[in-house]
Amino acid sequence: MSAKSDALEAAVTDYIQARTALDAAPGARARALADRAFARLAALAAPRIRYFTRSYGLADVADDADQVCAIALHRAAERYDPARARFTTFVNWQLRAELQALRLRLHGDQRAAGRRHIAATLSLDALQADGADDWLIDPAAEAATEARAADGLATRAADRLVADWATRRRAGLLRTARGERDRVEARVAAEQALVRHQLTVREASERLCESDRHIVRRALADIVRHAVPRKLN
Repeated sequence: MSAKSDALEAAVTDYIQARTALDAAPGARARALADRAFARLAALAAPRIRYFTRSYGLADVADDADQVCAIALHRAAERYDPARARFTTFVNWQLRAELQALRLRLHGDQRAAGRRHIAATLSLDALQADGADDWLIDPAAEAATEARAADGLATRAADRLVADWATRRRAGLLRTARGERDRVEARVAAEQALVRHQLTVREASERLCESDRHIVRRALADIVRHAVPRKLN
């Protein structure tokens, strides 16, 4: 990592320690140490803030940009987890999110002119602060999630059912194979792939030959027989 990134990492570590000490033993001295540590962190982040401010076309409202970036920096320091990412990466996300939200409030997104929806990468906090709750909600999300979950469960069930059938099929063939285990394994693998495909295919894309149809019919009958719970007498 660069010397600037290392310095920023050390500064946020010092601030976290000072803030923890303040929480444990509040007092004027502890508050001064925490404020001093944050001021050092802000000074190190200042060039980064100026760069992003220019990048988002907000140089004409630099004071407003400095205010939202101070909020972003404070939030980043409060929520930072060194085990998940470097502070450089984490704070960049927070700064960009707040500056994008500020640009949207002041100017709108010029790149999205004429589009129905604004395509901006923002944090949830920034979006909610910008009053975007209405379009954060996706009415189709629940149905889509349930459909994907159902498909996933169906796929896992199909894999398990076919694998169990293949085990039974292999055992039956081996009883009469007379030592031709490799040939049996190859045959079972081919039949397993055929049955697995036919079990989940949505539309018939090709016509099976009679022998393949016989394999599939026999396999599906066996699967149903073993999958349906037997009635107790």
